[in-house]
Amino acid sequence: MNRLEFFLAAMKAGLYRRRAWVISAFSLVREGPEDWKRDPYPLRIVQTPSGHFYVNPDNVSELLQIAEVADPGVPPYHHKDRIKLPVGSVPNLANHDVETTYGNLLANYITIIWPFGRKIDFQEGRFTPSKIEQLILPRLTDDLEEGKTDPRDDGGGGSPIYVSEYLKYCDAMFYIAGFTQLWVPAGTRKTMTAAPGIVELKKKLLEENKDRLHDPAVIAKIQAELVKFDREYMKGDPGENFLIGKKSFEVVRSKLFGMHGAEVGLAERVDVDLIENSLSQGWDIDKFDSMNNSLRAGSFNRGAQTELGGESVKWLLRASSNIRVAMDDCGTQLGNEVETSNPGWLLGFSVITKKGSELVTQDNVESYLGKRLLVRSPMFCKAPKTDYCKVCVGERLAANPTGLSTAISEYGSAFLSIYMAAAHGKALTLAKMDFKTAIQ
Repeated sequence: MNRLEFFLAAMKAGLYRRRAWVISAFSLVREGPEDWKRDPYPLRIVQTPSGHFYVNPDNVSELLQIAEVADPGVPPYHHKDRIKLPVGSVPNLANHDVETTYGNLLANYITIIWPFGRKIDFQEGRFTPSKIEQLILPRLTDDLEEGKTDPRDDGGGGSPIYVSEYLKYCDAMFYIAGFTQLWVPAGTRKTMTAAPGIVELKKKLLEENKDRLHDPAVIAKIQAELVKFDREYMKGDPGENFLIGKKSFEVVRSKLFGMHGAEVGLAERVDVDLIENSLSQGWDIDKFDSMNNSLRAGSFNRGAQTELGGESVKWLLRASSNIRVAMDDCGTQLGNEVETSNPGWLLGFSVITKKGSELVTQDNVESYLGKRLLVRSPMFCKAPKTDYCKVCVGERLAANPTGLSTAISEYGSAFLSIYMAAAHGKALTLAKMDFKTAIQ
């Protein structure tokens, strides 16, 4: 078998669920020449000084060489190696051929095929848990009782997704996190060093703008140039897969290797104090008070302001504890006017039409694309007292008629998240202002 044939055979045999196999496929391992004989499972990879072999599935006492892997000094596979997959070569690849990578193929088997089989199409490129959950949520349903079947469930893309399958997906996500040291190392030479030339670039930019360094917009532009320079330095490094968040470059590495930047201290002011040194260059004693105030502001936000967010959650829970969904439809003809290019968020809500309220479902959601709509909302519900109707709150909340207080408390959780994020450092950035929005 060549490399791709062997890899597909191993995936079909479920070896993506065997951690030791994955590690031996994508890294160099050191084991004794006879160690494999203690557990000679079919297709086990055996690395030797003379080449990479695998256990013959038809004769587990025999080793066969993986074709096309000539250099025993490199792993059998690299996660970025390009491959072409024809339709049908992978269970959830039913619509078209794809050109992808071994890493992407492995991720699909672990997080998509193992839990769901053919129910979710092959995911190309980088994908996140939240992206997959958006595909799961509209189709998620309770497991069937023993002996019952669902006529919609043919194992394909239109089938319902059961809670047991979702839990299996959660297990898969926890499992794949164990391979971070293979592909997402936090510590490399580049992640721990400054980009050569960044100090000189900083001096040049500061000199060019020496009369405008009191302006936060100018400082933001300088920091943006330094971040851009640092990103170029990190390109192609394994640690780049770890530094995927904006904060990794715009806050952490920017302060560490670029420039500490502008600080406002404990008060949120318009004017700023520029600290030119990066943390790796050492503290500027002349800016000692500003740097200390920055640390104190972070501690204060962590304590007092996150306390405010948590207190808001409790207050909202108490204030809304008696609210419930008490009726089917209040009949209101008022709602929120919206226009959306992505109507998917409307699923489960109702739109007011000439014929009355119409529930948005998977079958009709595309018909609302790009239209100005009047959407039923709790804001305009006419249910008596403090209660609401099922149509105004939408299908999801209507399914939990006494759980509205939990949804309402999410406002406090949003405050808490904002304060928590601010406590860990903020980037000074520029944004374009839409003057029409600003004056409305």
